Amino acid sequence: MPNTSTQTRTHSRAGFFIVFFLMALHPEALLAGSLQGRLLDQDAGRPVSGAVLILSAPSGAVHSVRSDTTGSFRLENLSTGTWDLRVERLGYRPLQGHVQIGTAPTSVELHLQFLPMIMDELVVRARRDPEGKHIASFVETITLGSQRAPGADLAQTLDRATGVNIRRYGGLGSFSTLSIRGSTAEQVQVFLDGVPLNSAVGGGVDLGGLPIGGVESVDVYRGAVPARFGGNSLGGVVHIRTQPLGGKIRTRLHTASGSHGTRRLGASLSGPYKGWEYLGLVNYRASRNDFRFWDDNGTEYNAQDDGWARRLNSDFRGLRGLAKIGRSLGASRLQIHNTFDQSYKGIPGIGNNQSLHTRYDTWRHIAEAALFGPLGHGRAGYRLKAHHSREKDEYRDRHGEVGLGRQHDRNITQSLGLRGEVNVLLPGESLLTAFVAARHETFAPDDLLRPESRLLRSRRRALAVGTEVEVPLGQRLTLNAGTQAEGLDDRFFDRKYFAPSAVLPSRDNGEILWGYRMGAALDLGAGLALKAHNGRYQRAPNFFELFGDRGAVIGNTNLVSEEGRNWDLGLVFRSPSAELRSKPADGVGLGLAEVVYYRNRVEDLIRFMQNSQRVSRPYNMGRALLRGVETRVEARLLPRLALRGNYAYQRAENRTPFSFERGNDLPNAPRHRLNVRASLDLGRAEIYGEFSRESRHFLDRANLRTVPVRALYNLGGTVPLGEGIALSWELRNLTDNQVADLWGYPLPGRSYGVSVHYAAHQ
Repeated sequence: MPNTSTQTRTHSRAGFFIVFFLMALHPEALLAGSLQGRLLDQDAGRPVSGAVLILSAPSGAVHSVRSDTTGSFRLENLSTGTWDLRVERLGYRPLQGHVQIGTAPTSVELHLQFLPMIMDELVVRARRDPEGKHIASFVETITLGSQRAPGADLAQTLDRATGVNIRRYGGLGSFSTLSIRGSTAEQVQVFLDGVPLNSAVGGGVDLGGLPIGGVESVDVYRGAVPARFGGNSLGGVVHIRTQPLGGKIRTRLHTASGSHGTRRLGASLSGPYKGWEYLGLVNYRASRNDFRFWDDNGTEYNAQDDGWARRLNSDFRGLRGLAKIGRSLGASRLQIHNTFDQSYKGIPGIGNNQSLHTRYDTWRHIAEAALFGPLGHGRAGYRLKAHHSREKDEYRDRHGEVGLGRQHDRNITQSLGLRGEVNVLLPGESLLTAFVAARHETFAPDDLLRPESRLLRSRRRALAVGTEVEVPLGQRLTLNAGTQAEGLDDRFFDRKYFAPSAVLPSRDNGEILWGYRMGAALDLGAGLALKAHNGRYQRAPNFFELFGDRGAVIGNTNLVSEEGRNWDLGLVFRSPSAELRSKPADGVGLGLAEVVYYRNRVEDLIRFMQNSQRVSRPYNMGRALLRGVETRVEARLLPRLALRGNYAYQRAENRTPFSFERGNDLPNAPRHRLNVRASLDLGRAEIYGEFSRESRHFLDRANLRTVPVRALYNLGGTVPLGEGIALSWELRNLTDNQVADLWGYPLPGRSYGVSVHYAAHQ
């Protein structure tokens, strides 16, 4: 028999050499440990989720992880030795230290100290008010990750929001405007990552020209407007948020195709690099938009010549580029982002009078730099921001197919803004916000057909100051109050004069706009909160309203500022059980319910009056009364069946002194709007159905030209194809309902869309 001890020694030597060889090649594979533990709030003792824990070794190796909802984290395959530890979480003071990693698992419990900070235009109150029950605003957040549909654009996505009314001039990329609670598009402020998109030029923010690529979520504020947005908004605020920085290396790819030649391609890459965080994104979208529509041939009351026709010269192409970088500078943070949008589209014309050559091209560039962080001993925070935007648009109608006469204009709008903001946590947990902002805008028109007309540059300077305070009275009642003042200094030229030798008369105008807002939120317990708000707002006429576009709009330099007084009262229920609002979930019941009544009065209302079929001019119409009821609900009827919907009744009443108009509905303000979405969770897949209904409304102030009742049905779903790959599909307008938001501008009928998403994490 062989010697057992000799065999044992032989095996031991072989094992030693194998271990030695493996250690020489990959020492970390054998001398590796792990780190696990929990992050807790130092004062409240609650778990801290979403915190970033970073380990750095002297060799240069870096590992990072985020804490989960229980505050737990775990890192594997760490080489033994001493690592530098850093923990970062918005709303908490950064934690730094060292940790010793051995071959055995290392467990730690870390405590973070609360610290108010400002991030991405949000004041973080993670410890005091995680559900927003103590904020007087009625705000709805639309997360596009769960609601993005193939072929849908930003306008179609926002059309599902409560109290929002979208008016579109056609298919993908067409001019689209937004109103909230019966307001005009001019009365709604739109922000992209905190940068205002509304300009002194005006005309409303064109949602059709804003790509959906890279957009993570959209906040829609109705009623009270937080101080960080300036506060002077009669209708409300829409805040568009792109993908945030942070986390591990992430790659996303997206492709979509659909009816009428619709296609979309997108790619993004984000992650950390040597202390920095970065995000890069490219998105391309295009469509022929050659959908068919029922053409009355311009004879509304003669059905003999009606028939199907194709939309002509309605094609669209758009490209977006987005770049973000950021890093921590001690307790502060620096963040820079740059957005570039370019679009080319045809202007199809009204109804059967379609154009064949009219084009409209836009080039937009937005850059912003922000520095924010704590002040003093952690009871105050600051934010400094500078932003610059430049937009160039070119309108070509050399054949006079659309608007008034032949045109070829190129306009350049530039804006430079600076803003400083301070947040202070006062005794009694009151929060004080103060800001000062300055903005300089220029508008440079260029008539390429008539260079001798010498269209001169106009400009607007604005300086705004404001403050807001949030005062908690006990554990349940919170009061909010704020005020702001904005000084305007305008210099523009009246473009009624186009003679080559004429001297264009300049006009200087100075004005101070001011407003206030007061609100209260009462926590009634069991998930119920009662909210109320009252405020006064003003809006100055913009360049578009003052002197038009020399096309379909004639300006009016005698306009004065609008003034509105708004108030609302509502009851909000949020289920204390988070499972009723998450996906997937085992709970069944009501997750969210909201009922709100509002009443807004507007003085010196600016509305466009149509002088002829193709030309309109703005006037101060006098007074309008906007009132209505908004309801919203989210519920889980079965463990895998979820229902979400909203219904809004609004009465937008013309209260001008003219007897033939007084009491009529304002244009483009339907009294009833209903949106319902039911989704069925099939495990890894999902299927959903949507229904929307809009009551009859009017296109003119005399309430003679109507848009009939419309009902739309959509069906869609998502199916996983593999690890990180998902297929989404949607059938829109199943009944092929022929609808139009505006007279002579039909919308697509039945259509489909298919998209594939890929997401990878490292």
